[in-house]
Formats: sequence, C-alpha cells, structure tokens
Amino acid sequence: MKSLEDLLSDFYDLLEIPIQFLDKNLKLISSKGYSDKLFRLCDDLGILNNIDRNSSSNVKINSSENIHFIIIPKFNLSNQKGYFIVGPFKSEHMCKEYDIPFKPLSCSDYFSSVLETIIKNKYHKKHKFSVYVKEGIDYIHRNYYNDINLGTVCDHLNINKSYFCSIFKKETGYTFSNFLNKLRVEKSKEFLLENDESILDIALSVGYNNHTYYSSVFKKYNGMSPQEYRHTTLQ
Repeated sequence: MKSLEDLLSDFYDLLEIPIQFLDKNLKLISSKGYSDKLFRLCDDLGILNNIDRNSSSNVKINSSENIHFIIIPKFNLSNQKGYFIVGPFKSEHMCKEYDIPFKPLSCSDYFSSVLETIIKNKYHKKHKFSVYVKEGIDYIHRNYYNDINLGTVCDHLNINKSYFCSIFKKETGYTFSNFLNKLRVEKSKEFLLENDESILDIALSVGYNNHTYYSSVFKKYNGMSPQEYRHTTLQ
C-alpha cells in the first residue's frame, strides 16, 4: 500500500494531475490530488462505466466540457490488479471548472509514459528513486526555467557528475539532458496554447537562451516546430 501511495504522489508531484487507483472490483484503494468535488465529477460523468474489465488497453475519455480522463489498466502491479484513473484535466482555458488543471490533450500519451516509468522503478525494479535522483528531479522541476545544467544540479547535490548520470539513467530510463529537455518542451506546450507570446519569449520562459535550439529540440520530440504545434492544436 505504501508503495502505491508513493507512486501516486510521485506522479502528482511531477505532473500536477489528480490520479486514483481502483482494485479489480472498482473499489477505491488510494488517490492523490482529489477533492470531494472531483470525486463527484467522476460520478456525474460516469467514468467507471468506461472501464472494460476484459481489456488491457488504455481508454481516453473526453467529455463535452473539454474535461478528460485516462483509464490505465494494470494486471501485474505487485500481485494487485486494478485501474489507474488519470485526471481530470482540461484542454480548454474557457472550461468553467477552474480547479481542474489545464493540460494540452496532445500530452496525454506523455502522461501515460510517465506513469509507466514510475511503475517500472517502484515495482518491477523493486525500489524507489534513490535520494540523489529524487532530489535531482525535484530540483529540475523547481528550476527548469532557469539556466541549469548537469553541473548546476550536481553542485546543488554535492555529487560527482559521472556517478549522478549513471544512477539517473538507471533509475529513470532517461539521460539527464533528455529528462530536462522533455520537461521543458512539455511545459512550453502549455505556454504555446495559453497566450500569443513569441517563440523566443516562450523559449526563454522554459530555460532556453535561444529560440533556434528550442525549436530544434521541440521538433525532435514532437515531429513539428512550435509554430506548427500552436497552429495545428488551436485550429
């Protein structure tokens, strides 16, 4: 139970999206980021009715109010079968539910990927993030918009760069630069849709010091430029 609670906390701390876990009988086991109001919203939208107990595929639920959920079945979670419910999150700022986090719908696969990575580290590898990796991730999330790099983080942690790179890749599945770039790019997607700031201003706001490099990194992860992403998503 403690590992499950830690897993939900890690996911919520990283993405700030509510998440809950139900057992195979759809009984709530644990949750993070949920209020009574959000539980009522789940009931009102009939989220549990979308669970197919015979399927192992993720289910994306899109309501008419641009409120979204993702149901992620897990049948090998440390001898515990059940379902993660990621959400709610909204994809439109005009949505009247102001206490629901805004997240671009195009990021939904990324949310599932983050959850899979946390599950892999907490259950399949039988350990949590080490203290250095956990503190490193926390530092990156608090400072991604600043001019930080591997040296900055290692100086903060007072740890050898080579050793930190080794344990970070082993425990997260990402190199340090990949993790930082993916976080910055995902954050920038929100800014691209929230306002009409220039690409340079958005690049600076997520920690890049020039828009050309930012655009190349963005295209590497998304297959399109920031301008194309903004135009396509807002159509």
